[in-house]
Amino acid sequence: MTNERVFADAKTDYYDIIINMKTGTKNYIRGVGMMVGTIIGVGIFGVPYVLAQSGIIVGLFYFALLGTILTLNHLLFGEMLLRVKGKHHLAGLAGHFGNRSWEYFALLVTTFSFYGALIAYIILGGKFLEIVLTPFFGQGLFIYQMIFFSFMSFFVLVGVRLVAFSELFMSFLLLAVMAVIVGFGIPKINIANFFTFNLNQAFLPYGVILFSLAGAAAIPEMVEIMPREKKKLKSAIIVGTLIPLFLTLIFSLVVVGITGANTVQDAVEGLRASVGDWIVYLGAIFGLFAVATSFLAMALYLREQFWYDLKINKYISWLLACVIPLLIFLFGTRNFIQVVGFTGAVFSGLEGILIIWIYRLARKKGTREPEYKMRLPFAVLAIMMLVFILGIVYEVLSTI
Repeated sequence: MTNERVFADAKTDYYDIIINMKTGTKNYIRGVGMMVGTIIGVGIFGVPYVLAQSGIIVGLFYFALLGTILTLNHLLFGEMLLRVKGKHHLAGLAGHFGNRSWEYFALLVTTFSFYGALIAYIILGGKFLEIVLTPFFGQGLFIYQMIFFSFMSFFVLVGVRLVAFSELFMSFLLLAVMAVIVGFGIPKINIANFFTFNLNQAFLPYGVILFSLAGAAAIPEMVEIMPREKKKLKSAIIVGTLIPLFLTLIFSLVVVGITGANTVQDAVEGLRASVGDWIVYLGAIFGLFAVATSFLAMALYLREQFWYDLKINKYISWLLACVIPLLIFLFGTRNFIQVVGFTGAVFSGLEGILIIWIYRLARKKGTREPEYKMRLPFAVLAIMMLVFILGIVYEVLSTI
């Protein structure tokens, strides 16, 4: 082999390494972005209200507790996915490591979790639409909620698809608006608003914060996005979970610091007197687009789940995906905090329990060696499960 050939091979290897490094970094960032984009959503608007009701100290406790538990839970899910070949979601893993009954149960939990989110989107989407259109057409929250639902359900019926990155893009636009609110709001903070405490509302933040920080649904996509970077999946999950946690906390602290006990359920409209109309309209416009893209993505996923996976007629699948949440909205609660709190405490809690249970099975029945292992003591898993169970029991009993 000539020196020129050796040099050429070395040069080729060098460029391959550089290209691979760039690709690996890009995929890592995409994976983290997928996690952040999935977690940041409608839940962030409810957190300031519950912190204002319970007190900041209580809220900080829940952020620390649930942030730790959800980070561990997400990592357990990631390890499970690395123990099998191919792409799987939670229901598929339940069937793979358990049995068909557990698969259907996981499917049921996921479906009703999505229903809860869709109801929250109808409530908040209509509210944002009202803020934007009231100067032109007057008030009427219920009418705006029905308009929002009608447009979104029509798009689901005809199968309008989002550009792959649109939901993620809207999430980051929403983050930009949140940054503007934080930037203009910090000088308006009243420190006294941070020192309130209401023991009667001490449990209120649990379900809302759990809902706003849960992001297990993004992890199967992260595994697919990072095919050659699986050793970095653990880091990506941690970073992708903690970034939304700190952003949600900062946004909530600023809003509560400004509006205190007058913090409203959608967080945005209460800022009008302190920050100005323009910031409220800006937040409502981008909040509306973010909620709309999330509604469309989630409802389409549900329709296709019923249509392709369960072999149900596509029009009935549309009814199941869109009309059931509407009926629950019409004949159930229209309170945003109650919907988000119940969905988070009960269905995100059940999802967390399922992940822990399936993880223990996966450790015994997995068919491949995972790129990372959690090795959590049984006592830690038991405490995590106990927190989820207590949250479910309390939420159900307080709702009945």
